[in-house]
Amino acid sequence: MAKRVVVIGTGGAGLVAAIAARMSGAEVAVISKTSRGLGTCTAYSAGVFSLACGGVSSEEHYERTLKTGQFVNDPSLVKILSEETETALKTLAGWGVGIEFKRGMATVRFTARNEIMGGAGFVAELVSIAEKAGVRFEDWTVATSLRLLGDRVVGVEVQDWRTGRQECLGAGSVILATGGGGRLFSRTDNPSRITGDGYALALNAGANLRDMEFVQFYPVGWAEPGFPRWLADVGLVDYLRITDSKGDEFLKKALKEWGFRNGREGNLYARDLCARIMAEKDLEGGVYAHLEDLTEDQWADPYLEYCLTLDSRLFKGVRRPLRVAPLEHYFCGGVVIDGCGRTSVGGLYACGEAAGGVDGANRVGGNALSSVVTFGLRAGHAAAEEGRSGFETLVAGSARDFLAISEEGENPEKLRRELQEEAWAALGPIRENRKMERFLAYLSDFRARRIRVDSSVGRLQALEMEGLFMTARTVAEAALKRETSLGTHYMSGQ
Repeated sequence: MAKRVVVIGTGGAGLVAAIAARMSGAEVAVISKTSRGLGTCTAYSAGVFSLACGGVSSEEHYERTLKTGQFVNDPSLVKILSEETETALKTLAGWGVGIEFKRGMATVRFTARNEIMGGAGFVAELVSIAEKAGVRFEDWTVATSLRLLGDRVVGVEVQDWRTGRQECLGAGSVILATGGGGRLFSRTDNPSRITGDGYALALNAGANLRDMEFVQFYPVGWAEPGFPRWLADVGLVDYLRITDSKGDEFLKKALKEWGFRNGREGNLYARDLCARIMAEKDLEGGVYAHLEDLTEDQWADPYLEYCLTLDSRLFKGVRRPLRVAPLEHYFCGGVVIDGCGRTSVGGLYACGEAAGGVDGANRVGGNALSSVVTFGLRAGHAAAEEGRSGFETLVAGSARDFLAISEEGENPEKLRRELQEEAWAALGPIRENRKMERFLAYLSDFRARRIRVDSSVGRLQALEMEGLFMTARTVAEAALKRETSLGTHYMSGQ
């Protein structure tokens, strides 16, 4: 009987891992909460990789990644990233993925459908390759728990959120590639389905997490009423004034004081510092991007459009300052893994944003997609080679509701928005002990709430609630233990 690998998640990490496992001879099933590949952070990424190539050495990339991560990173994982990403990307190119290499970076953005979904073309190519390789997809399905036999994973409990149908997929090994937990926060650029599912699945199975206090907030996000809640590249500061309410160009001054030449470098290596000062100025009266500064020649510059991140036509008639503020972007922490994505639980692997250790206290811009590919390949090959033969299906376990379901319960969308607002206030870019302690008390009460499910979307939101809750609790507990500011974890007054 062939070895069977179940992959949870269809972003870049999950798709690369699935293809690698299939090419290693395993039967592969991939679980996706949406239509395969859509609704993932990879699809909505800029489509840019940072790596050692084109004159940038692996030693340079290694040192820069450790320094940006405040040396909290796992050096062995960073070494793999720095030494293997170029080869990993060339492997994907050999599969038929379109990739362009430049100095210190690579891009798949030229295959993108639009400015917002810079990685969508990349994801679409991977989905096509996986389908042709014989990977089986379970779309519109939520992984609700991992089935264990002793200390080893033997299956995944799943539910079709449209119909409520439950089953258990037998597995010789399971790869968590669920992304982060960005939708815990009210201000985020993450798609709606990024709800910390992998963290909850790992914790409930007995795996360990690390560095969960380090949540990266992107410094510049559109905060103008009526505009999409989306980021703008820090490089925007190289084109126009970004000022506080008093008109001071504080961000440009700060970048120079920190030793960065421009916003481009700040975007790569100083997101933590930029987000911190942006959040402080936002609380003092707001931060504004002065689009009225832009000339017609600048509007014709392709890099300006890249920095705006949204279609430039949305801004062409705007000749006034627009409010900007930080938003949640990425989880630097995650499941503890070794160099092949193995966790402390037998047969369980993790890769991509679901895994921790690569980024430390702050991530280098562009390293996320590099990690997705490098460790997706390694986890896929290891899971296929080390896994066991799995049954096609196992008898489904009894349904496990995180919050009690009742006709008198609360609307899941309303409950979710409340949790997001509370999380932003307690765990956002600027943190205080008393707020985090109060948030943990809130979570204790939250656990006793009841929820009402009267639609398929309501069922999906109910199924996502445990991931959001456990992510919130884990971040808050980790943040309280780290008493001083470091990287993306910033305590007020320090």
